[in-house]
Amino acid sequence: MVFKKNLMLKVFFFINFFILLLNGCSYQYNNLEADSANVAKVNLNVNSFEIKKNKLNDLHNKNELITTINKKVLKNFEDWILIKFAISGDQNSSYLNILKIDTSWTQKNLENKSILSVIKEKKNTYTTTLNFDLTFTNNEGSTKILKVSSNIDIMLSNNFSINKRNKVVNNRVNKLIELIDTKVTKQLNEHALKEFIFN
Repeated sequence: MVFKKNLMLKVFFFINFFILLLNGCSYQYNNLEADSANVAKVNLNVNSFEIKKNKLNDLHNKNELITTINKKVLKNFEDWILIKFAISGDQNSSYLNILKIDTSWTQKNLENKSILSVIKEKKNTYTTTLNFDLTFTNNEGSTKILKVSSNIDIMLSNNFSINKRNKVVNNRVNKLIELIDTKVTKQLNEHALKEFIFN
């Protein structure tokens, strides 16, 4: 009877250990298809499309958090480009030139807050900026350039855990990409660029 109880106890601990091990080894992959539902896709009337980064500033910074935010913006933006644009034409050409990804610490005016509450919260606000050009050239050599610039504030508390901080950064970077998506969709539907877009 005692042997049976010990055996059952060992089996119980082994199963729990195995389940914990499986949970600890799981990894969540970010799938581009999951995000594609929120992106208004555009069919470009071009036969070539390039992404250029040769004018892009160095993303590294002395502040590790700023470097992390900049790299996250670049990755999410490149993912968005792959979802957003499809090449459907047999003439014309286009390229997207990423000009600037920059994050800086900014001091915001805090209205109606006591000094005690500000010290308690210890919140830092970072402003992240993304600038790029989308250039179209037709077969006659005529070029049209769409210039896009957008920025967003990311407010982080010193009390945040790493997971909470990463979650806030991810949400705000995704919001930045949404703002860019809306701007680009609106501007591409303007008459000046109609020859380069399939409806």
